[in-house]
Amino acid sequence: MALMSFLHAGWFGDLFDDTPKTYHTVPIDLSSAGNETKFILRSVDSEKGGYFSLYFVIPESSSQHYDLLHDFIFGGQKREGISTPVKLTIYRIEQDNNSTLFYDKTIESKGWSGTGGYIDGKHATYWMRTIDVLNLPVGKYSIQLKNLKDFPELKGIEMYFAVHGGRGKY
Repeated sequence: MALMSFLHAGWFGDLFDDTPKTYHTVPIDLSSAGNETKFILRSVDSEKGGYFSLYFVIPESSSQHYDLLHDFIFGGQKREGISTPVKLTIYRIEQDNNSTLFYDKTIESKGWSGTGGYIDGKHATYWMRTIDVLNLPVGKYSIQLKNLKDFPELKGIEMYFAVHGGRGKY
């Protein structure tokens, strides 16, 4: 009986589950409406908020893409840049592999929320734009981000959708 309790303990399943935890980045192309990315993520700590963000890799300052991306992120009178409408959909994957809708929202992402230096362990300086911040209770989730507007000027610019953990509840 004790062995069965041990085998069914929640943490034991983590030993054999290679689903990415908390921090994950995937490429996304925002140059065309309808482009989307989807992946499975595992939340292991309900106390940490999940940041859902777009990363725009900063081209060399001599590049024609640098000024264009700078205006996209920081332009306008309020320095909020060009609004990026996206749809973020999250399904919680239950123990029986059925999914239940956890979050479904269209968001006008704009502005700048930080700068980073690494993406998946590789050096890449980027400007970050937060889409949303929310807590994911412990479990597995199917996460999908869909671009809702054409931005042909972003063709050729390296971009990522990222989920990373933060501190505290949101």
